[in-house]
Amino acid sequence: MTFFTEEVMQRIRYLHYKIKKIEDAIEKEDEYFNLDDLNLILEYTKILNRNYQRENHKEILDVLDITKNYLDPQTDREIEIYDIMFECARVLWVMARAYFQLSDKYEEENEWENAIISMTECSKVYKTAAYFSAAVVNQNDLGRTLNSENLELNSEESRILAQSIAALREESNRNIYFASKLYAGLSVLSKRLFYLKQHEEKKKQQIRAQFHYDMGKACFLKARASLESSITNINQEKVQKLNQKALWYYIKAKDIWEDMQKTLTLSGEEKEHINLNLSIVEENINENEIEQLDYDEIKKIQDPEPIIIIPENLAPFVPKNVIYLTKFVPKDLNIKRFKAYQRKKLEEKIPYSKKEKLIDQKAGVVRTINELKLLKENNEIEVDKFAELMEKYSTKLKMIESAIEKLVKK
Repeated sequence: MTFFTEEVMQRIRYLHYKIKKIEDAIEKEDEYFNLDDLNLILEYTKILNRNYQRENHKEILDVLDITKNYLDPQTDREIEIYDIMFECARVLWVMARAYFQLSDKYEEENEWENAIISMTECSKVYKTAAYFSAAVVNQNDLGRTLNSENLELNSEESRILAQSIAALREESNRNIYFASKLYAGLSVLSKRLFYLKQHEEKKKQQIRAQFHYDMGKACFLKARASLESSITNINQEKVQKLNQKALWYYIKAKDIWEDMQKTLTLSGEEKEHINLNLSIVEENINENEIEQLDYDEIKKIQDPEPIIIIPENLAPFVPKNVIYLTKFVPKDLNIKRFKAYQRKKLEEKIPYSKKEKLIDQKAGVVRTINELKLLKENNEIEVDKFAELMEKYSTKLKMIESAIEKLVKK
């Protein structure tokens, strides 16, 4: 049983060929692909995203006559594909990398908005690939690259990169006060990544150094914004304390990077990257000539309130073969995002409000509920499992709607 007509199978083979072309362009980095090309990957995935029940995936793949081997770059070995959900995860991984490359291209051309959107889409597609990887049942060997946990971490890192591009854009546009809050949000996202899992030592220390550095940048920019503001009176003591806290964070990041050089075995590229970080942070320290405070005094100084403008990395669709939950549950960052904003002009600069974030979350839950209903209509999910999941997501939907109503009444 193929599940597909001959016409559909021909379309699958054509799309598979086009995806190979996109992979080649990604590897060469000098060939062009566009968003229409990436939509072909979505079409391919959605055609293959079926509930195959107990059918033999390998037999279906044989009939489709598409390449069934995948080279895992992290282990440098060929992996044979036995599960169609794994093939979906593979092509979505290709799509995420393509968005990553597009974002780099847009950033080089100073097309900030496109760069942010592309990196945000990269995050969402990595998340979707993780869903499909977790739904695999016929594939024992996943390798490392397409392991669901690894893909979810890629999704988190892409979200962090999107936030960093947004922060850099605002800093470049001299929206310094807003930029300080975006850097604070960037630090919070990196800290969240730090606690999601046990990272290998080099990764762990790099993330530690980065979230200290970003919060130092947030403190420095907030102090600078306070000095340059013509709207409010300058509180010199507050400015000094922010600069002292920025200095503390910078020195902490510098110490971590220097310790990495002394204690860890690093490749030539890793050494070059750390040396670049050190040159930047040393320049920041040198331009901040101010008295250092000890930690007991530092911890009394409040950090800038963080803003995260990159939406939660929700998958645009989920696999139909198996219902499952992701490993990493989205964390409540407990950010009081807008309470510090009392001036209308500053509020107007925020492109992603708390209400909009809740609306996005609601859309994601409604999408999941509709997927569940479709599975039930097609008899592709057990009744007990359907009832359990419907109760869970219906409760979550009511909570989100209640939160939106409270915001509207304020």
